[in-house]
Amino acid sequence: MAYSNKEKIPQSEAAVKQFTEMMISRMKEMKASDWKQGWMGGTKPMSALPQNLSGRNYSGLNSLFLQWKTIQNNYNMPVFLTFHQAQEEELRIKAGSKSFPVLYWGSFIKDKDGNKLSEDEYRNMSREEREECKVKWYLRAFNVFNVDQTNMQEVKPEKYKALQERFQPQMSMDVSGMYENRAMDRMIDTQGWVCPIRQSDTANSPYYSLTSDTIVVPHKYRFRISDTPQDIYKDGMEYYSSTLHEMAHSTGSPERLSRIEPKEHDKAKYAREELVAELTAAMVGNTMGFDKRILDNNAAYLDSWINALREDSKFLISVMSDVNKASQMIYESIDKQKLALGERPLLYTNLQKERSQKESLSEDKSSKVSLNTSGQEVSAAVFKKPDGEYAVQATVNGNALDPMEIDRKTGAQYMALPSGESKSAALQQIVNAAYGENLRMYREKNAENTHSLKI
Repeated sequence: MAYSNKEKIPQSEAAVKQFTEMMISRMKEMKASDWKQGWMGGTKPMSALPQNLSGRNYSGLNSLFLQWKTIQNNYNMPVFLTFHQAQEEELRIKAGSKSFPVLYWGSFIKDKDGNKLSEDEYRNMSREEREECKVKWYLRAFNVFNVDQTNMQEVKPEKYKALQERFQPQMSMDVSGMYENRAMDRMIDTQGWVCPIRQSDTANSPYYSLTSDTIVVPHKYRFRISDTPQDIYKDGMEYYSSTLHEMAHSTGSPERLSRIEPKEHDKAKYAREELVAELTAAMVGNTMGFDKRILDNNAAYLDSWINALREDSKFLISVMSDVNKASQMIYESIDKQKLALGERPLLYTNLQKERSQKESLSEDKSSKVSLNTSGQEVSAAVFKKPDGEYAVQATVNGNALDPMEIDRKTGAQYMALPSGESKSAALQQIVNAAYGENLRMYREKNAENTHSLKI
């Protein structure tokens, strides 16, 4: 679908375009570095998945791009929150901060009689009842900020420090000085993966055999090719990265996720499968604290991957859907080993009782300001300052504006209103009065920058 320069691109489509551009940019950077840079390119290991404030992990496409966002902006940790969640925590978004989109699947559901159903109602149905329903899935997006884009470190230093502790790397080395991952070692030693992993003294490189459903990996010592202690340590990471890559391939067998077929000779499908394995290994590896360099024999695919991303906007969603499924299988297997070793698991790190997906994404309607005529998405909140005065802060299309003071009477009256249409209308008046000129400037800028997108 093409959009005229007067129409606003749907947020989900704009997010897909942004993600695609980020991936293409990262691929070009890797190529320019003569493949010395890894898929992530950062110096700070994650050692955990990107999370929201309560500890809920982001998955799949969101996880990968929030990892990249954290690294690119040198944030101290991959913890993100919505504008509304920041207000609930009594935090302020730093002026000039730009939000980042997160995608999730929404749905339109109707029962056999054509009555609209909520997702909760649909989930509570029997299988037979669900089969009679009509379900239409669609991508939705909402904006998040990193905690380093808020004032948490200044106003809640203890909470900020506690969040950082979730991401302290658990690095160790073996007797030869190579990086050691005890969970993966135990998984290989006990044959805890979905198929056998055989270590070899003769194989020149790792591979997965679909015919025998077996992974073959050269012994770890054969990955030691460096001389300096720092590089020897990284050689160990290459051993685990290569193993993860083959594990990702093995998830695609016909009896598992059914991505790969016996005697497949389609070059495009083969190249796509290599991208799935590369991204899966990169994402899982970064979560465990190490980066993954692109395999030498896959470097030749990079231009074809870039072309596929440019030509088909749905290519990224399709690939990342498979990456999500493959990585989930690997995370679950590694977590079994981590639990057996008494280590912190990768997936189950919630520090508070989990809320449902619907609750975690919900927003107080009074914090949304509708400005449909200008094509702007505005969120805002009124708060009371320590000196007793009131202020309002807004974000426009995900960009945080400076807080603006409002008179005490207006602020107190707004705070006293119950949630609902009256409160929403009052907030819109406050925002228009406080930010009138800024909103006009954003409207003009938005009109200049809007362009067509095909999807």
